[in-house]
Amino acid sequence: MIGAAGVQETLQQRREELVARADRARDDAAHRGEAVSQDFSEQAAERQNDEVLRGIESAARAEIDRIDEALGRLQRGEYGLCVKCGRDIERPRLEAIPYADRCQSCADH
Repeated sequence: MIGAAGVQETLQQRREELVARADRARDDAAHRGEAVSQDFSEQAAERQNDEVLRGIESAARAEIDRIDEALGRLQRGEYGLCVKCGRDIERPRLEAIPYADRCQSCADH
């Protein structure tokens, strides 16, 4: 597995990407400087798009929270340990989901 500095860098980079994505989605949903369409069907489509953008923002913010938790575990020396059973989280799992907080067994139950 990559060292603590590499894990921190990976998490920080992903966090920065997500913050930018969430901010773009929020700004796009707010229609800054954009006139609202007079056409009812376009208004409906815009509302649907806004809902999608809010979903993107919400998902990004949730992942940011998980990354922040992982960074905290890293600082406390608890990174890579399952928060439920205390065993090591499998290396492939951490490589796929660097903010994972449970081993595969605990995540499945």
